[in-house]
Amino acid sequence: MAHSITDHLQAGHLLQDRYRIVRLLGTGGMSVVYLANDERLIGKQWAIKESRPAAQDVRQLVHEASILTSLRHPHLPLIVDFYPPDASGRAYLVMEYIEGHTVADRLRMKPLSFEETMHIVIPVCEALAYLHRQNPPVVFRDVKPSNIMLAKDGQVKLIDFGIARNVNPLSDRDTVKLGTVGFAAPEQYRGQQTDARTDLYGVGALISHMLTGGIWKGERPLTASMLAEDVPESVFSVLTRLLAKRPEERYQTADELIEHLRRYYSGHGHYGIQGANHDEVKIWQASNAGVVIAFLGAASGLGTTQSALMCAAMLAKKGRKTLYIDANVKDPSLIPLLAQEYESEEELYLAEGEMFKLFGVDCMEWKYGVNPMPPLLGSYDYIVLDLGCDDHGERMDEFMRAHVPVLVGSLSPWRKRDCTTIVGKFERRGFHRWVLGIPYSNRSYPGGTVKGRGAKVTSYIPIQADPFACSENTALWVEQLVGPIQRGGLIYHLRRWMSRNRTERGERRS
Repeated sequence: MAHSITDHLQAGHLLQDRYRIVRLLGTGGMSVVYLANDERLIGKQWAIKESRPAAQDVRQLVHEASILTSLRHPHLPLIVDFYPPDASGRAYLVMEYIEGHTVADRLRMKPLSFEETMHIVIPVCEALAYLHRQNPPVVFRDVKPSNIMLAKDGQVKLIDFGIARNVNPLSDRDTVKLGTVGFAAPEQYRGQQTDARTDLYGVGALISHMLTGGIWKGERPLTASMLAEDVPESVFSVLTRLLAKRPEERYQTADELIEHLRRYYSGHGHYGIQGANHDEVKIWQASNAGVVIAFLGAASGLGTTQSALMCAAMLAKKGRKTLYIDANVKDPSLIPLLAQEYESEEELYLAEGEMFKLFGVDCMEWKYGVNPMPPLLGSYDYIVLDLGCDDHGERMDEFMRAHVPVLVGSLSPWRKRDCTTIVGKFERRGFHRWVLGIPYSNRSYPGGTVKGRGAKVTSYIPIQADPFACSENTALWVEQLVGPIQRGGLIYHLRRWMSRNRTERGERRS
């Protein structure tokens, strides 16, 4: 078991020659959390979690930290760095700093309505579904009100991975028996193996706690009479299924639960932190974590780089802080060529991590070496990742983690094999959330419409000779990539397509 930490870092302390401690944010039995300024990224603040694991837990801690730093999801905090235990036994996890209240704080102010509860719980389930899809699956194991943050910008975040674990299919028991009384599943108390269904029990306990105004804490069986008056009667059966003692009697996946909960949710609720109105919050609105738009070509010569540059230039023109990353290892460095063409820079050499500004866009290269994205995500509204046609390794992983992953392809018959090959790679990895981008000449651009085509969503790209000449068609196209949820928007069609695809496979709601 981890040792308690009683001697805290003082304000002004410089950690790892980068993070300047500002103040203590919170303490727990096994860890403390600090607010720190980033000395390299001026103006950026991070939350740093300090823990002191027991000697036998160090290997597990390092392994799981490596997994957590690779996670990218809108409803999970961005975890950018990990420092293993030093000579004093302290380990540090550097993560996104989120301003706001926890659900526990919110319940102390006043009860949550049923609509507000669904507005919070569905994003939590989406985050859990993402964790459970990892290989091996990540089980959170501590779903509770104090681990859900309601950020000031309207975002819902599942925080504190203190006892998260990977599922070990070769073991029928967990190495540690941890959880929070009232929210932990029965198998956690018995020390049995936990899995995705363990987290779903926690969701059931969370919803029950929220819909009883914070009164129910698992100490006695839940009854329908305990629920608030605005709760639909049929919700009680959902809760009893989630709280079943036997995992096989619960919902089996978070996706299944999400589909069920959405039947009760109109999508117009808000929880009222600083007047945040859910109707006005865009799904891809830039937050502390930033939005990643990744472009991957099915083959060379399709306009992947042109599309990425056009997107970055338009976002910068709209006043968004934008970073363009040239991650195409198969072609020569692009940024020096752009500098020569547009800025008359005869010989530009960029060291690893160095940037060059062009038409308001910060530009950098990721050719080899360490992935530069994690620490940069918190510093930009948008990061546009140009992968060229490199669909291997870590670059492919970043494409699949992107908020808006665009596969640049072609409708030409002789290009069909190129698309089929890379789509096959997507399917083998269970990746279905992507956009097919089809380049069109700016003159013949078909109105910037976005529509479903078979097994994907198609976005027409208005290619133009000068990627930095932002046309009306470019503005329309980019708005549809990153715009709000509305009828006619890209995300609306993505959700419609995913729903239709599930129906065609016979996966109807129960």
